Amino acid sequence: MESTSAIAVRNLSFSYQNKPLLKDLTFSIAPGELVGLIGPNGSGKTTLLKILLNLLTPSDGTVKIHHRSLSSYAPKERAKTIAYVAQQPVLSFPLTVEELVSLGRYPHANRQTLSRSDHQAIANALQQVSAEHLRRKSFNILSGGEKQKVLIARALAQSASILLLDEPTLHLDLNYQLQILAGLKKLCTENRITVLTVLHDVNLASQFADKALLLKDGVLHSFGPAAEVINEASIKALLDVDTIAVGDNEQGSRYFVPRQPFAR
Repeated sequence: MESTSAIAVRNLSFSYQNKPLLKDLTFSIAPGELVGLIGPNGSGKTTLLKILLNLLTPSDGTVKIHHRSLSSYAPKERAKTIAYVAQQPVLSFPLTVEELVSLGRYPHANRQTLSRSDHQAIANALQQVSAEHLRRKSFNILSGGEKQKVLIARALAQSASILLLDEPTLHLDLNYQLQILAGLKKLCTENRITVLTVLHDVNLASQFADKALLLKDGVLHSFGPAAEVINEASIKALLDVDTIAVGDNEQGSRYFVPRQPFAR
């Protein structure tokens, strides 16, 4: 319900050059939930994230963050509330991991030097993603999975209650994909952080997400518990792929195996 939500979107639409990109979206996300944002390329996922970051203004509808209109937040206040992890950047100048994570403290900084509480927040953020051992290393020499952990740590250093991520598992090997999503799930469970993350792998979403938000052509196809809305029919509708569901009795989740077309 909207009254208990961290994010509440109602009748949200967005158009660019008279082309509708999002059409009448309504959903709410509770504190501490991990929500997977799923849809094919061009479905409106990135546009939705940009609206939630106040980088784009809706053509119609409302966005509320903790019961307040998103537009009512001052920039620093918004940065203390919402953190964003983009797809991995390429840094043109060298920064150590600790220096990069310290940039997450900018909404809290009142002076040039970091305070004791800033240093503690940086240490806590690195600890939460199991990256303390990387703090003195140059960010540019890290592996893809290590970089992703550090970028999440930078977002956590903002001490925000809402975390938005754009494909955090992109180009990572399976081990790091599982580490990243397990870490996000732990943040939701233990710290009550609200996570909305773009995911392309429906199996990862089915395994880790509390809820799934499925978009196609800017329209909300379905939104609800991941175990209910991620199924053979929705995968076919969104991605045009026929699948077979395989149950995991130990974890209580399902995995979807693409059907192999018969060779001709």
